[in-house]
Amino acid sequence: MIQYKVLNEYLDNINLPKTIEEVLSHKYELEGKEYDFMNSANQYLKVHENYETYRGKDAHCMGTCLTDFTRVGIYFLLEDEIVTVNTSTLNKSDFKWEVFHFPFSEVDDLELLVIEGMTDQDYEAGILYFKVQNDKGARRTHVLRNVNPRHFYCFEKFYDNIKNSRKISGS
Repeated sequence: MIQYKVLNEYLDNINLPKTIEEVLSHKYELEGKEYDFMNSANQYLKVHENYETYRGKDAHCMGTCLTDFTRVGIYFLLEDEIVTVNTSTLNKSDFKWEVFHFPFSEVDDLELLVIEGMTDQDYEAGILYFKVQNDKGARRTHVLRNVNPRHFYCFEKFYDNIKNSRKISGS
């Protein structure tokens, strides 16, 4: 579908933090599938019903991820939540996007791993596990695969701030 390394290298070179609105209006100089993927995801996020709740928030890092074995997406680490927008890898002709919010207040635990034998130079080597509490108080583990391990510092800072009940103040 997309070339993770190409897209993650490109996203890694965007100077952050920027608001989601600025990130979505960024002129992406990509080609082919990577451009179509980013453009479609950005257009979907702009019309998503919760756009007003996150449009002014700063994105501290962003990159591509797999949300499960059949869904590929983009993650945004914001001041007080993790937002993912993802689509099926099975339907290659039409993107059908979904947005998930994992607010600061719902994240109970976070663990970061680099796939054995890989380094932070391998842009798709990271795995992020995080547990969230739903509105009924049940804990559920979510996994983001192919996360850019260069962003682990931001995720660790985000989690430390959760544990200390503070918000991120910049990356």
